Amino acid sequence: MFGAHSIYVGEKIVFALWQKKDHQRDNGIWIATKLEHHSELKKLFPSLRKIKVYAIKAWLLLPEEAEDFEESATKIIELIKRNSPLIGNIPVPRKSRKKK
Repeated sequence: MFGAHSIYVGEKIVFALWQKKDHQRDNGIWIATKLEHHSELKKLFPSLRKIKVYAIKAWLLLPEEAEDFEESATKIIELIKRNSPLIGNIPVPRKSRKKK
């Protein structure tokens, strides 16, 4: 996905790892979530912010330069392990393109 390494749990995408030289401001862990969970996640993880490189509104970023990066990443993994509804999306399958 977008040249990142995506992590799934079953059918659900939970996060992606992004590190690019040309878009360093968005380097870190991209958290798959829904807009309705943003405020709760930001209370739990104040370093989370919107992704700037693409217009991905539902996902949030834990920037690699965050002072609490390791601690927050560990807590996010704990939420994923507990199957928290705050994190993860089941991707909608793309329609296959018909060959001409």
